[in-house]
Amino acid sequence: MSRNYTKDLIKKEFMKLLDEKKLDNITVTELAQKCQIERKTFYYHYENLEQLIKEIFESELDVIIEEFNENLSWEDSFILAATFILENKRAIRHIYFSDYKVNVEKYVYSMAGEVIIKYVKHISKETRAKDIDINLISYFYQCALSSALIQWIATNMKTDPVVITKRIGKLMDGNILLSLKRSENLEKITQNIEIE
Repeated sequence: MSRNYTKDLIKKEFMKLLDEKKLDNITVTELAQKCQIERKTFYYHYENLEQLIKEIFESELDVIIEEFNENLSWEDSFILAATFILENKRAIRHIYFSDYKVNVEKYVYSMAGEVIIKYVKHISKETRAKDIDINLISYFYQCALSSALIQWIATNMKTDPVVITKRIGKLMDGNILLSLKRSENLEKITQNIEIE
């Protein structure tokens, strides 16, 4: 088997197992059996399950970066970016309610950041907004969107995030551009502000 085929198989079977049971109940031995490979083959590709989880999230983040379309609204971009979570609700919840919760949180925060930072930078071209304000606006929306999505994951995923995102989009319509335009008339900040 080729390296990529084996890694893809491991990821696919792992996500299937996560859909069926909690992460704490999944072993490398069971995953290897599902893949019809030996345990040592798993360990050839991954140190442990956490490394596998990180790679799955990193791969999905690469897809979001690659497929970003600046002609879409931030709402449509965010919904598109959240497709992986929407298609794997149970698996995501099983990771979230395990010792690897931080990996879900980092992925959601990064995903929201990829979408909103690119969107804000794109529409800021219509303005003379200061760079610090572009970064602050992006940071604010990244935190808001990622927190909302993490809360949704933590509370059983009962509401439809597409409906909620579209509704928030309608309620907040024009606010990002308006904030960027306000930046043009604000005095320059002299204090060094670091945003991460």
